[in-house]
Amino acid sequence: MRVEAKTVIKSFKDLPRVQRKLIGDAIRISTLEGVRWARTLAPVNTGNLRAGIHAKFEFTGNVLRGSVEAAPEDGPSQAKALSVEFGRRYTRKNRVPGRRGLKNRGTTKPISFIRETQKLLGRKHKNRIRAALRKAAKQVGMA
Repeated sequence: MRVEAKTVIKSFKDLPRVQRKLIGDAIRISTLEGVRWARTLAPVNTGNLRAGIHAKFEFTGNVLRGSVEAAPEDGPSQAKALSVEFGRRYTRKNRVPGRRGLKNRGTTKPISFIRETQKLLGRKHKNRIRAALRKAAKQVGMA
């Protein structure tokens, strides 16, 4: 989930600090709520996938971004999270054998915990940001 619009970015840097904090708090609350939902919806085998779900916040160039990350940034964790989210299916007949000499390592059905989190929180996140923008505009005297 990400909030990024040219008008928001332009007006965000013109707002006083108190109003920027209102909008930043709304983004932070939505992102942390997304982490809770994703952890709840994630499947549990060993618990590593669920433990790897975290929030990532970036503030660069007067843009505040909050995102829900499904795994740490190392390759094996990302591959596991993607295979759980989107499933795995080998359709090529002549697949190169793996380390153990197996040609077909099977398939897995997708369990889309991140996409479900986006569906559940999309409208709520949008309304939370709108309310924060209205409140900030009202405090500044723009509305």
